[in-house]
Amino acid sequence: MPTLVLGANTLIPHTPCQVTVTSQNASRFGVEMGCVWIAMDASRRATTSPAYLHESKDWAALTVESEKSHVWKLDLANVFSQNQTQYLQLIVYAYQDASVIAPAVEVNDLGIKVLGIEVASDIDYAFHTPERHIKASIVLEIYQRNGQYKCRALAETSSQSLASFAERLQISLDARYPNNMTTGNVLHAIPNNRRPRPQPGDTWTGTAFAIDPYHLLTCEHVVDGATQIALRQQGYPDMECQVLLADEGSDTALLKVNQPLPSYLPVRERGYDLLGEQITTLGFPLTGLGSQLQVTQGNIAGLQGIGNDIRFMQFTAPIQPGSSGSPLLLPTGEVVGMVTHTIANTQNMNYAVKYQLLSALLTSCGLNVSELTHNISQTPLSTPQITKQSKSALWLVGCGA
Repeated sequence: MPTLVLGANTLIPHTPCQVTVTSQNASRFGVEMGCVWIAMDASRRATTSPAYLHESKDWAALTVESEKSHVWKLDLANVFSQNQTQYLQLIVYAYQDASVIAPAVEVNDLGIKVLGIEVASDIDYAFHTPERHIKASIVLEIYQRNGQYKCRALAETSSQSLASFAERLQISLDARYPNNMTTGNVLHAIPNNRRPRPQPGDTWTGTAFAIDPYHLLTCEHVVDGATQIALRQQGYPDMECQVLLADEGSDTALLKVNQPLPSYLPVRERGYDLLGEQITTLGFPLTGLGSQLQVTQGNIAGLQGIGNDIRFMQFTAPIQPGSSGSPLLLPTGEVVGMVTHTIANTQNMNYAVKYQLLSALLTSCGLNVSELTHNISQTPLSTPQITKQSKSALWLVGCGA
């Protein structure tokens, strides 16, 4: 069983092969870290689209995955026959661009094993770097020489995330979350807390709520990539809108319309302990099954997001694709959060942008939240009362690429 040291290479005696990558520390694949395979030509330029955790290819298929380990089946003959491919590199990276939910994650202490599928022939490499704050690293390279495949142990690191490699390779690389979140109206097997980049002709929906007579809030990922955006509410003609602000870091977008909206919601100003507080959500999930406003109830279950991210809070009210952009309402009718993402195949792992961040973004756009407060009940309202009072401020967002 060959054990590689940094910079060493060895023959891969049997193909097809599989590569297992294991995290030896607390970081978790698909939650805090991702990996991507990039095929390159002799000039180290990408020759085909990369393979991610959330987007396998016919030459790099993810066959087994967990939070601590995943296994790739590599068809080397396939990828090396494409577009003069001569190198295949594996990059492990932290989800740490503007939309990161675990900013403190570092790439280090990985176990990498190359195994022949038909005939057992293990090759081991233990990746470790003494450097701190590493956000991305090329850890393995496979190349072809004289009709044979070899692998080389690498540790080319960057403290500037996956984007630093993307610029050099002249390829677009997506550092956003892959496969264990659902957002917008698309289910992912993703924290990509993103849906796939839209293609021409694609349509999708989300939810928005008015915060004054001419402005609404929704999620940035709802409007990302849209060339057409329209608002719809029963009893009113459809309205076009424009995006004034799209902040990927908070997953928040501010929309503007040219005609006054019928009502709007107050965003909470004052802070107090929200843990355990009852909340109501209103939105337009699963619009393929109907476009009626849906109401659900729950509680604030946590005051931080994944990885102790203070931008988000956790809540228990059920949500579905299309709920993105829905407000979380206190019994007073005030907005304390906006639905942004959920972890699939779990219970009550739903997250919302906190009202403090929403308020700060509105202030940065010249909208004074204190001047927008209205219709705040001095006594707790029932769910039917909250719904009746708030529903005319809720809009279905229809997007098209």
